[in-house]
Amino acid sequence: MQQGARALRSLGFFSVPDDDDDDDDGECDVGIGIHSTRHVVHKPCGTVVGEWGMRVWGGRFEKNGRKHAKRQNAHISRQNLRGMLLDMLRPDTVRWGHMLTGYSRRVDSGDDDGGNDNLKLNLTFQRRRPVCQAGGEECDDVFTTSATVLVGCDGIRSAVRAKKLGEDVAPLRYLGCCVVLGIAASPDSSLTDGETVFQTADGITRLYAMPFAKAGEVVSTTAGGILNRPTEHRGLSMWQLSFPMQEAESKKLSELGPSALKAEALKRCGQWHDPIPALLSQTPEDLITGYPCYDRATVEKDFFRAGCNAPETAAADPFVTMLGDAAHPMSPFKGQGANQALLDAVLLARKLVCIDKRKPKGRSLDDGIPAALAEFEKEMLIRSAVKVAKSADAAEFLHSHVAISEGNVTRGGAAVGGARKS
Repeated sequence: MQQGARALRSLGFFSVPDDDDDDDDGECDVGIGIHSTRHVVHKPCGTVVGEWGMRVWGGRFEKNGRKHAKRQNAHISRQNLRGMLLDMLRPDTVRWGHMLTGYSRRVDSGDDDGGNDNLKLNLTFQRRRPVCQAGGEECDDVFTTSATVLVGCDGIRSAVRAKKLGEDVAPLRYLGCCVVLGIAASPDSSLTDGETVFQTADGITRLYAMPFAKAGEVVSTTAGGILNRPTEHRGLSMWQLSFPMQEAESKKLSELGPSALKAEALKRCGQWHDPIPALLSQTPEDLITGYPCYDRATVEKDFFRAGCNAPETAAADPFVTMLGDAAHPMSPFKGQGANQALLDAVLLARKLVCIDKRKPKGRSLDDGIPAALAEFEKEMLIRSAVKVAKSADAAEFLHSHVAISEGNVTRGGAAVGGARKS
C-alpha cells in the first residue's frame, strides 16, 4: 500500500501520522500487512545495481529538505484487503453472482419502496445460475432493483462504463507487454526473508518479487479459484514477470493457461540468480495467471459526467459514476491501481455525505447528487491521470536498460535521471 494507506486510515483500520507522502514509489508507516524494509535491483547474474529502503538508509532519509523516519511499504493481498472491507459491512449487504445488464431513470416510485423519491434509478441484473442453485429454489435469471446512485467498480472491462460512455471512447490501449503472476512458498534466501522486495532484469524481461504472506498465516487468493492454504515456514512470496510481446501472442499465451505461462517464465528466467529458479519452479500452477497489459486514456471530465447520451440511459446518467479500474485503468508497474481505487472510494463517500449538509431546505436530490458526483469525478480524474501516465511510462522503461542502470534510486528515479543526462 502507498497512498491507499490514507484511505484505509479514513476507514478506521489503523491510526498513524500521515507523513505527507506523495511519492509514486513512496512508502507509508502503517500498522497492517507485511512491511518491506529493503528493495534490491539485480542483473540476471546476481550483480546488485541498486538498493534502497529503511535497512539501507539506517531508518531515516531526507526528502524535500525534511527528515523522515521508519517509512515502509505495507504489502496486503487483494483478497485479505477485500475481506477487511467486507467485514465492515452489515450481513447480506453484498449480493454475489449478479451481472449488470442495464440501468434507466426511474419514472415512478411504485409501492415496493414505500414511495421513496430518493430512488432515482432502475437497475437490471443477470443472475448467474449457481446463485439460484445454491439457494435450493428456482429463481428468475433477471433481477431488478432500485437505487439512488450507481457506482461502477467493475474493473477495466466495466459494464457500467460501456453503458455510460460507450465502447468507442478511450478504448483499451495495449501497452506492449505480457504480465505473468505467481505465488509460491518463499525459498531459503535473504531476498525472500519477508522484508525484502527484489527485482531482476536483463533490459527486456523483468521479474519483481515481494512478500505475500507471513509464516503460518492462512491466506486467500483468486489465482485459479478461491482457496485457503497454510503458508510454509518462511511464508509466501508473490512474483510478477513481464516482457514485451505482440498483443496477439500475449493473448494466445494467456489463453494457453498456467502450464504454458510457467514454462515461459522458466524459459526466460530459469537460469537467473538464486532464488529465482526455485521460486518459479515451485510455484503451483493453480497459483499462476497471466494476461496482456492494457490501460485506457483518461476521459475528459465533462464527457465523463455527461456520458454518450444514449437514449436508453441519458436520463439516468447524471446519477451514474465509476471509480478505480472502471474509471482509469492503468498498468500494474507503479503499484497504484488498488491505491487509487481506495482513494476514489473515500473521496466519493465524502462528497455524497456532504449533500444533505449543503442542500437548501425543500430542494430534492436531483440537483445535489449530480453536483456531488461532478466534484468527485473532477478531483478523481485529475489525480489519477498522473498515475495512468506514469504507469504507462513504467511499462516502457522497466523493459529497457533503465531497469538495470546503476544507482540507489527507484527505477522511476533512474528513468528521470537518465532523461536529464541525455
